[in-house]
Amino acid sequence: MGMKIEDPKTVKLLPRFMRDDAADKALASAVDALIKPPGSKVKTLRVWDQIDNLDENMLDELAWELDIDWYEDTMSIDVKRETIKTARLIKEHRGTKWAVEQVVANVFGTGEVQEWYEYGDEPFYFKITTDTQMTPDLFEKVKKHIERVKNVRSKLRTVEVEKNVYCRLHFVGAVISSHHISITNSPQYERSVNGNINLGSMVYSTPHVAVEN
Repeated sequence: MGMKIEDPKTVKLLPRFMRDDAADKALASAVDALIKPPGSKVKTLRVWDQIDNLDENMLDELAWELDIDWYEDTMSIDVKRETIKTARLIKEHRGTKWAVEQVVANVFGTGEVQEWYEYGDEPFYFKITTDTQMTPDLFEKVKKHIERVKNVRSKLRTVEVEKNVYCRLHFVGAVISSHHISITNSPQYERSVNGNINLGSMVYSTPHVAVEN
């Protein structure tokens, strides 16, 4: 016997001998009237599988309830959703490189965290490499978020922005070769030198390329 909570039929739960009793049926109907309104809102209680469908106000409230201290209401809605989805795991791994990487991924979309021994820096420093366009506001924002999830002793050295630039190169070359040259040093003597003289030139051209940070 199936029954949906948004459309309860409490009378069906009664023993058969009670279903025809007027008082019991009235009581069952009263129970239905009490259960139906909140029961129709049960779907709204589903959160984790509905994050991609929540609007910004609901996301902000959820982030407040979950106490995500690196969450900001000025984030884009996509960043808000990713931040909420990864919040529990980040809290569990707070103070680790992985937690910092997740925050960087949420803010920048892409990014790599390298610790000091991976690139030859002083102990406990780390840097971030990303291809995201950097602005002063974005830099300060990611610094603030990272401060809340990194361990206390680690320090952010820098954020490096890498850009891949693709262009065409054209090369032109020329070679002139001579096998025998006579060199006259005086009217009485003539000296001959056998050898090669190679002259080369190279020109390359490329379209104008502008790289903007």
